[in-house]
Amino acid sequence: MYPMKLSPVYKDYLWGGHELEKLYGKAGAETCTAESWELCCHPEGESVVKNGSYKGYRLGDILHENPQFVSPGFRSGDKFPILIKFIDAMEKLSIQVHPSDETSRADLGEEGKAEMWYVISAKPHAFLYYGLNSTISQDELERKIRDGSICEALNRVEVHAGDVFFIHPGTIHAIGAGTVIAEIQQNSNTTFRVYDFLRKDKNGNYRELHIDRAIEVIDRKPVVPSQVFNNNEVSLDCGRIRRLFGCKYFNVLQIENRGGKIKFWCDRSSFHSLLVIRGMGYLEYKGRRYDFSSGDSIFIPAGIGEYYLSGRHEILLSKL
Repeated sequence: MYPMKLSPVYKDYLWGGHELEKLYGKAGAETCTAESWELCCHPEGESVVKNGSYKGYRLGDILHENPQFVSPGFRSGDKFPILIKFIDAMEKLSIQVHPSDETSRADLGEEGKAEMWYVISAKPHAFLYYGLNSTISQDELERKIRDGSICEALNRVEVHAGDVFFIHPGTIHAIGAGTVIAEIQQNSNTTFRVYDFLRKDKNGNYRELHIDRAIEVIDRKPVVPSQVFNNNEVSLDCGRIRRLFGCKYFNVLQIENRGGKIKFWCDRSSFHSLLVIRGMGYLEYKGRRYDFSSGDSIFIPAGIGEYYLSGRHEILLSKL
């Protein structure tokens, strides 16, 4: 058991840009790096360990042999519970929705997907679409989707660096252009694309829409978009630790260190995932030092016990 630094998995979706390369040196395809999956055990991408005795091993294989690294209830062969990624939206994403565990259809290979967004950077007037702005009938919803006027029925929310949003399953949404986001989500890629602004992929084809399934799972009640705010904050001489969000799928803390040494404890109840948003520093565990810098992702096995973070940095700590 030791802190494992992870290699990312890159995705070059057509709406991506090059901000992740500028911020973190994450260069995927020449065209763009739309997403960088930083903690993933998924059929469409899997983290590989970069250091120590497990160097070169896929994280999923390690956890299959050592399920206790995840949590006490995790069993060999179980699906890893969360997926963590960076997103660079140079252009707006499609209007879309995700099902919940209850509304997903296992017979079709669907899985529920709840997600949390932490805005790393946003250009002036960048925005996201977040839920319906008024109650709408199913017939009217379908009409607006099919005639391309669906955006008129959505809340348009301006975003800024440091904003935090939780996207409930069933909430129709889209990330707008000019934003870089850290996303913590259920380990699912089930997305029902509602409207894609008549864009074509690199082969000249329109991307697939999933209108019928989307209409079945969209929450048609209006949403008052609001950020996630939590008062649970610990002030330290060298910074602070703030609870950003918690739900039954994941809990996320924000660590801001201004040059001190902060002690953490990772018990057997859950692993810790450290995603370095900015800055640099090092982790100490049992007398060994593990350096890190902006964009790094570190997996801390459950039960590792005491470790320390030193330096000047901002980190998102995710756990079950």
